[in-house]
Amino acid sequence: MNQETIDPRPFWVRWQARDWAFFLLQMFLGTRLLVAGAAKFNGPQGLSFSHFYSQVMPALSQPFLEKTFLPGWSVKLYLGTLPYVEILIGAGILVAGRNRAALVMAGVLFLSLAFGQMLIGGHTTVADIAIHLALTVIALLLVEESEKKVG
Repeated sequence: MNQETIDPRPFWVRWQARDWAFFLLQMFLGTRLLVAGAAKFNGPQGLSFSHFYSQVMPALSQPFLEKTFLPGWSVKLYLGTLPYVEILIGAGILVAGRNRAALVMAGVLFLSLAFGQMLIGGHTTVADIAIHLALTVIALLLVEESEKKVG
């Protein structure tokens, strides 16, 4: 019977700097997306779907309807699903461990958010989103590096 030796030390002693770096990025990105999605439902009465659909969504969609070529139905579809997508991807990053799928979806989401902000001239917001995208890319590189180490 072939038994591998198991390191009895706790994970916080066994983990290398790259493991900690990925963990911190994972916690930040997952929490950031989860909070961003949930915050869209937060109104004066607490969390509320009606607040999002009656207050937040019209306010978010107005610049896109006025300043871009995007059809109104596509803006409403995108913005109507955005908080749910943010919550799902954020939760996926938090619970998926070293899974690249949730991080790739986060990267695509950040690209789509940046594209929308570019269309309405939100250059400062594009820069903020670019920072989140860069952190996502770093997390993906750390996942790939750990897969090479294991495989």
